Amino acid sequence: MGFESNTGLGVDNHYGPRPVGGTQGVIGTEGMKNEVSVNFDYGSPMKVTLPAGSVVTQIVEEFNTGAVSAVTVGAVDVAAADGTEATYVATPLGGDLTITGPTAGSVQVYYIKAL
Repeated sequence: MGFESNTGLGVDNHYGPRPVGGTQGVIGTEGMKNEVSVNFDYGSPMKVTLPAGSVVTQIVEEFNTGAVSAVTVGAVDVAAADGTEATYVATPLGGDLTITGPTAGSVQVYYIKAL
């Protein structure tokens, strides 16, 4: 992908192909907040590991086919995280993110990474 920064105004331009659809994995966000998109359209989803000390804040199941039956990080059940602070789930040891149930589409997991 081409990159250009020659205006002198602090404006950057990117040229070339960009990923469209089917993107999965950790999506770059600001500060401590992160988003993981797990895509089920292409068979087994890729392995994603959340770092130790992460706090899962929300699971979004609006873009998948088939009910989500379980969401875990390591051995910790994080399925209850619905975006309200009272339901945040700490994952002190971190671990692999495992989502079972969906047959297609994607599930988004929002978390705060440890300092």
